[in-house]
Amino acid sequence: MDVSDSKPLGEFKYRAFISYSHSDKAVATWLHKTLESFRVPNKLVGTQTSVGSVPKRLLPIFRDQDELSASGDLGSELTDALTSSLFLIVICSPASAHSKWVNEEIRLFKSLHGSGRVLALIAEGEPNAPPGKAYLECFPQGLKFEVDKDGNFTDVPSEPIAADLRKNGDTKRLALLKLSAGLTGLRLDDLVQRETTRRIQTLAMISIASLSAALFASGLAIYANNQRLEANAQRLIAERESATANTVSNFLVDIFESSNSVQANPDSITARSILDNGAKRITLELKDQPTVQSRLSETIARAYNNLGLFDQAIKLVEETIENSEVSRANIYSIMAVSLQHKGELNEALEIANFAESLAQDEALSDNNVALKKTKVDIALVKGRIHYKLANFDDALIAFDQAILEIQKLASPSNIKVAAILQNRALLLSDMWELERASADLNQAMELVLESVGKQDILVGQISLAQAQVNFFAGKLDLAEEQIDNAITNMQRILDSDNPALADAFSMKGQILHSKGDLTKARAALLQAVENYTQAYNGRHFLSGIAEVYLGLIAGDLAEYDRASNHFDEAKLHYDKSYGEIHANHGDLLVNRATVLEKAGNITLANQHCREGMLILNDTLGKEAGFTQQLQQVCDDIAKAASTN
Repeated sequence: MDVSDSKPLGEFKYRAFISYSHSDKAVATWLHKTLESFRVPNKLVGTQTSVGSVPKRLLPIFRDQDELSASGDLGSELTDALTSSLFLIVICSPASAHSKWVNEEIRLFKSLHGSGRVLALIAEGEPNAPPGKAYLECFPQGLKFEVDKDGNFTDVPSEPIAADLRKNGDTKRLALLKLSAGLTGLRLDDLVQRETTRRIQTLAMISIASLSAALFASGLAIYANNQRLEANAQRLIAERESATANTVSNFLVDIFESSNSVQANPDSITARSILDNGAKRITLELKDQPTVQSRLSETIARAYNNLGLFDQAIKLVEETIENSEVSRANIYSIMAVSLQHKGELNEALEIANFAESLAQDEALSDNNVALKKTKVDIALVKGRIHYKLANFDDALIAFDQAILEIQKLASPSNIKVAAILQNRALLLSDMWELERASADLNQAMELVLESVGKQDILVGQISLAQAQVNFFAGKLDLAEEQIDNAITNMQRILDSDNPALADAFSMKGQILHSKGDLTKARAALLQAVENYTQAYNGRHFLSGIAEVYLGLIAGDLAEYDRASNHFDEAKLHYDKSYGEIHANHGDLLVNRATVLEKAGNITLANQHCREGMLILNDTLGKEAGFTQQLQQVCDDIAKAASTN
């Protein structure tokens, strides 16, 4: 990006100036608010780019909120703001394309700073519309042409890269990320990959054409010989694939045939016993067939994860990965899923990042369909990990990346798309973007019902997520109905110790607590803790969340010692899972404070509130809806403490 300017970067008063027609005021208001509340991920803050050191916040953003007069010039305030802005963001629509003032703002900015720092956001209309549809043109003339040294538009075309808010364009989040990348000088991975892929394909076409010409010039005999060699190579590959498929098929058939009522008690034959038998035989019998061993271990490891048997999945991966002859990125992504479910989040993130780097390396030699699916899996698990670590911005980036990656597949799985949407919705609900969360869940449910019907486990998981969204929205009766549907679905499919079922009981307990049904709420939460402990073989942050609600219930019943014990247990679960201070530690302190206030210990309650809010402000940020909600709770406690 060209940032040549006589003005040093550090002397700009505004990060950006938003240029728009007042017909697009709603879009401008959204963009202004969203950009100023956007937080750059911590790991990128301070990075040196072409526009200087990356800040934590994109502050401040200038947006003129007054209509300009029909005559005259821009005025000193707008001229000074344009002079003092590092970037110009043009909101593009048919209205702005015909706006005298938008074009004048573009002209002045380009004359001062050049065109390299002009960004565009399409709100509606069509860029570079054909003559017959000129009324749809959304790019102002000033955006499409360069400016000379005297500040006059030239005939030299300028081709802005624009984020797109239209229905079939970018999502709002992706549009925001594209603009944020421009405002910081950071590169957006999907754009880089898209451009790189395009260049590689172009170069490959040129190379193939050149090679074909050379072969023709060298004689048809050489060409024919090469074709014969290529045919032989493809035949050998096909034969190897066929042999591998047959071996895998025969091995699976043999596993099931060995698990019959003649050799074992039929009541003891379960999916778990069949998988254990297969895993044992894979490690012992297939060491000399690494390709077959790799594919089978990958399949069984995924099955273990689906059954909540995470230790078994990790053990199988560790025993076979060094001998693997298929995608190591895929194998490590499965391990990351196992670790994420176990609550070993920091290690899970390290493994997921390693899998991502392996996938990038593997794509250089063979970016096949399987590898593209692996990229989807990696982005999805990274989103889940960041979500549980309360890195909400990073989580949303990862989920959006998963959507982008799956759209690159010729035939994307509706079930996988639904799973991504369901996970993103849970994150959005915690970010208090309940309408977006609800929209994602409605789309996810439609995809699942269309593909597999009501009996699939994902129907239960989506119902659980819908219950959470409506719980946060205060729609408790609807939330209770949805969580009951989720539990009915899951109990029909899952074993009692599956952690997904524990999630449902935990949510039911939270809903019933809010409805004042403390006895049933306590029973549901105790069931959740028991299931979590059994599933994870010990402490887990999800048990901690349930313990917090059990503490609140005990407080409501004036059982203050019992409440304190539950809160202490919650902290032990959090400490074990997170290994460092997490947003849930802050939430725990604020909830403990509410019980202390009921017990009459206002001073200690106020102290816990202050400590809890420091953690929440540091981890989630002051602007987060959840932080603001708990801040109100603490403000009330502080007021009570001041009058005590």
